[in-house]
Amino acid sequence: MSVQNKPQAFEVNNTEARIYWGMGILWIMLATAEDTSGAYSCIEELIPQGPAAPPHIHEAADETFYILEGEATFFVEDQPIKATAGSFVSIPRGTKHAFQIDSETVRLLNTYVPAGFEQMIMATTVPAEARTLPSASMSLPEREQSDRTMEQILQKYPAAKTNFLRGYEG
Repeated sequence: MSVQNKPQAFEVNNTEARIYWGMGILWIMLATAEDTSGAYSCIEELIPQGPAAPPHIHEAADETFYILEGEATFFVEDQPIKATAGSFVSIPRGTKHAFQIDSETVRLLNTYVPAGFEQMIMATTVPAEARTLPSASMSLPEREQSDRTMEQILQKYPAAKTNFLRGYEG
């Protein structure tokens, strides 16, 4: 972890937190590496029905999901886990996983320990104009710019490294 300051207590309301659109998702940044001195990040997400994340592995970060509204199916090492409002799903680092949204939308809390992956999200999305799902026609940052930014993020936050795998079970 490259951030060395002692974490400070803080409060943020989801109506005031930084918001981003990308990959069809509304990302609400409740806690980032800067807020927690790299200890963890916490993101509220609004995700539409359908495949949400292809199979991938976070090599150096544990990931959790808490379903606030809706239903999703997680595929952990290809085994399905049905999650509904109130469900908590924990994915240890190094574990292959993917998920799909089964209801019209899902609202969930997503954490990474340590922080870092949220930096990738912020680098590859755009600031949202409203706390709604993005339009299908929105444009994202150019690939070359995103790749350079991601290299810089990985140098500062090695836990952000993610391996995306071929194939999708959902």
